[in-house]
Amino acid sequence: MIWIIALIVGLLFGSFFNVCIWRIPRGQSINYPPSHCPHCRKPIRFYDNIPLLSYLILRGRCRDCHQPISIRYPLIEGLTALLFVLAYLRFGLEWRILRALVLIGLLVVLAGIDFDHKIIPFRLSVAGVIVGLLTSLLPIFKFTVAKAFWGGIVGAAFVLFAWGLWRFVLARPFRRWGVKQREGMGWGDLPFAAMIGVFIGPKGMGVGLAVAVFAGVITGIIARLAGRFRAGQEVPFGPFLALGGLVGLFWGEEIFAWYLRMVLL
Repeated sequence: MIWIIALIVGLLFGSFFNVCIWRIPRGQSINYPPSHCPHCRKPIRFYDNIPLLSYLILRGRCRDCHQPISIRYPLIEGLTALLFVLAYLRFGLEWRILRALVLIGLLVVLAGIDFDHKIIPFRLSVAGVIVGLLTSLLPIFKFTVAKAFWGGIVGAAFVLFAWGLWRFVLARPFRRWGVKQREGMGWGDLPFAAMIGVFIGPKGMGVGLAVAVFAGVITGIIARLAGRFRAGQEVPFGPFLALGGLVGLFWGEEIFAWYLRMVLL
């Protein structure tokens, strides 16, 4: 029944992550004032702040002003709960699950902020890099410093390579035609990718980057065909990096080994 505890804890943390996603980019405190409606500013009652359940009971609207509550709130809560359960099923009750949960929290919060504001808070990513490196020093987490270091290098190097490739090669035709193009990668992606790498290592990061690029390209093509994106429109890459990071965290080593076997056959 431990997975039920993981589910409940995940729901509670998901509610907290929603607060972080909303307040951190606005420069607000994450602990004061208490949760309130962004429309009428009235405090949310404790019985209206139960993850998932309150949203369903209130039918997605504030009890006081009846303005709609963003569907993102229950989605983040449910996603976090599922990821916490998956972390328990993958790592069990070992110390390394704590490291996995820290990464999951950082990925959810930073991807959510990037999706909403197209920014990735530099300080939060750097703090994640430091935590990832420090925890790799402790044998209880079964993750070596070398893996953390090279994982961070792989993540950062990818962002630098992608930025240079776009700026000096791919964007040149657009500049000749007088079309103003944005940078291929934002600088916030660099510490974010490095942070993911120090948590999952070079093999996991390699798999994660492949997943991120593939998911980003497919999503962009579908959205463009559906008329949802315009040419030159900025698309946040953080959520795709987060997706790749999760795949690398849970299955990166296995996928990397499978790929090597396929190549060497």
